[in-house]
Amino acid sequence: MTYLSKIEEFIANWDDRFVEVNPAEVFKQSPEGNINTDGTSACCDSPALSKYHRYFKKSIEPGVRDLTVALILKFNCITYSSCQGHFSTSDAAMRQRYVAILPRDDNDYRRLLQILQDLANITNFQLPENPVRVVLGRDILESETCTMPGITLFFVSHQDVTESTYFNELEIVYTHLLQIIQNY
Repeated sequence: MTYLSKIEEFIANWDDRFVEVNPAEVFKQSPEGNINTDGTSACCDSPALSKYHRYFKKSIEPGVRDLTVALILKFNCITYSSCQGHFSTSDAAMRQRYVAILPRDDNDYRRLLQILQDLANITNFQLPENPVRVVLGRDILESETCTMPGITLFFVSHQDVTESTYFNELEIVYTHLLQIIQNY
C-alpha cells in the first residue's frame, strides 16, 4: 500500500499546464544518484509532481526518465513514483528499477493493465535468456478521502544474480522495452 496525499487533486492537476510550484515539494540527489526528499540512499519518500510541473523531469532519476516520459506520452499515463534502481549501500538494500502508474478510473485501469502486460510479455518473450524480466505489480494507493488501484512496472531478476549482473542486464531489457513502446 502506498500513501499519496490528495489523490483526486493530483489526478485533476496532472494535465494542468499552469500548475504552481509548492515549496513543500522538495527533492534532493544523493551521491549514489537517488532523487528523493532527503537526498540519501536510505530515503524512499519523494514528492509526486504532475507532468507540467517545472521540476517534473528533474525529479525523475535519469535511469528511468525516458521510460517514464514514454509511458506518459504514448499511453497518457499518470505516474506517481519511480526508481532507476540502485546498488546496495551501508544504509540501504539494493533497489530494483520500476515506474508506478495511477489509472484515472476503472476503465483506465483495465486499459493500462492490458497495455503494460502486453509490453511485459513482448519484452520477456523477445529476451528469453536475460535474467531481468519485466513484471507488473498491483498497488493500492491510499489518500485522506479514498483508495485507488495502482500498477507498477518492475524490472526484476528471476534468477539469483549479483547486483552488477542485474544492472548490466537491466540496461538491455530497459532499452528493448523503450523500442517496443516507440513502435507500439
